[in-house]
Amino acid sequence: MQAQFIHVADVHLGNFQYQNQERYNDFARAFAGIVDDAITRRVQAFLVAGDVFHKRSIDALTLYQAKDAFGRLREAGIPALVIEGNHDKAHYRDAQVSWLNFLAWSDELILLAATNDGGTLRFDPWSPATKQGGYYDLPGTGIRVYGVPWYGGSTAAIMQRAGDELRRVRADEERTGVRYRVMMLHTGVDGVVPNLHGLPTRTQFDPLRDVVDYVALGHVHKPYEFDRWLYNPGSTETVSAEEAAWKRGYYHVTVDLAAAMPTHQARHIQNPQRPFLRWTFPVDHLASPEVFYAQFAAWCQEHRAQAERSAAQFAGPPVIDVALTGLLAFDAGALDRRALEDTVRRALPALHVIIRNLFNTVDFAPDPSELDGRDERTRQELELRTFRDLLTRDARYAPDADRWARVVAELKQHALAGDDPAAIAAWLGEQRARLSAPPTPEGDAGE
Repeated sequence: MQAQFIHVADVHLGNFQYQNQERYNDFARAFAGIVDDAITRRVQAFLVAGDVFHKRSIDALTLYQAKDAFGRLREAGIPALVIEGNHDKAHYRDAQVSWLNFLAWSDELILLAATNDGGTLRFDPWSPATKQGGYYDLPGTGIRVYGVPWYGGSTAAIMQRAGDELRRVRADEERTGVRYRVMMLHTGVDGVVPNLHGLPTRTQFDPLRDVVDYVALGHVHKPYEFDRWLYNPGSTETVSAEEAAWKRGYYHVTVDLAAAMPTHQARHIQNPQRPFLRWTFPVDHLASPEVFYAQFAAWCQEHRAQAERSAAQFAGPPVIDVALTGLLAFDAGALDRRALEDTVRRALPALHVIIRNLFNTVDFAPDPSELDGRDERTRQELELRTFRDLLTRDARYAPDADRWARVVAELKQHALAGDDPAAIAAWLGEQRARLSAPPTPEGDAGE
C-alpha cells in the first residue's frame, strides 16, 4: 500500500510585489496550480509548512484566493494541514486570532499547533469540535502529521521538547497503529542562505531523528534537503529578485506503507513561475551620459532574443533586473534611472524593470581643516583647486578642468551676489559655448 502527500511552503498570497497587479496574481496562480496537481494525483494530504499569506493583515481578494484553493481541496476530499509561519501570525491586538484561524473555523483547512506548556511541548489530537490540535492522523494510512508553528529563536529548544514528548508517547502511538510520522516546522537550517541568521543548526534537529520520518520545513525560500529526512521545497514564487536563480517549488511524497519500516520517496517539482532575468551592464569607459545611453540601448537589443524566449515559455513577460557595475567616469547624478527603465521597456518585453546602481564612483572630499585659519586669497586658491580636482574625476570635464574650475568659481560668486537667475543661466550658456571651442595657442591667460 502507498500513500501520497504534497509538501508546500511559503505561498505568500497577497504579495503585491512592485505594486504590480500581475505579480499579485502570480502568487495566487502558483498556489492554484499546485492545488490542481494535488487533486489530479488524488493525494491523501496537502501540507503547508507556514506563510500561506505574505502579511498578517490581508484584503478580501487575498482571502478569497485562499478560500478558493483550500475549498477545492476540501471538495476533493484532501485534508489541508497547515501551520502558522511568521507572516501568518496574528497581531497581539487581535487576541491571537489569525486569518488561518478563520479558515480553520470555516472548515477550509486543519490548523495544527503543538501546545507549549511551560517546559513541555504537548501534542493533542486535532478536534473537529474545537478546530484545534497538535497532530492529525490521515485516515486509513497509519500516517500521523504533527505541527509546530513559528517559534523564531526558540525553535531549537522547542525541537528538543518535541523529541522528548514523542519518545514518551511512542509506545502508545504504535499500539494505535501509527507507523509513519511527519513533523511540520516553520523554520530553516542555519547556513543554507548565508545572510539569514538565527536558525537552528543541522545538529539541533537531531532530537527528532529517531521519532520523525519526514521533517517538512518552510521559512527559507531556497529549496534544499538533508539526509533524505529534512526537506524544504522553497517558496512557490519569487519573493525577491535575489532569489531568482533558486529552483523553488514543492514536494510530491510517496510513502511505502507495505514495507516493515515504511519509507518515502520525495520528488521536488518546480512549478511554473514568472521568470526573472538578471543581467549586468558594465559602466567602465563610458565617458559621458550620451555615450552611456547609446551603449545601454544597444546592449538591450543584444538581449532581446533571450527576453522574448523567456516570455514565450511562460506566456507572459519577465521581470528584468539590471545591475550597473564598474567605475563610472562621470557624476552619477547625470543618470536618469527612469530613462534607463524606459529604454529597457521599449526594447524588451518586461512586466517590471529594476535598475540597480552597483557601480563605484570616484569621490573627492576636501579636508575642511585645510581651509581653517587661512587668509582669503589662500581660501580662494584651495577652493579653485577643489573644483579642479572634482572636475578631473568626470570624463566630460577632465580635458578642460582648469578652465571649468574658474567658471565654477565665478558661477558661485554670481549666485552669492544674488544675480538674476536668468542672467546667470545666459552667462553660463556663453561660457559653455566658449569652452566647447578649441583653446587658442596663447592659452587662457585673459580669463
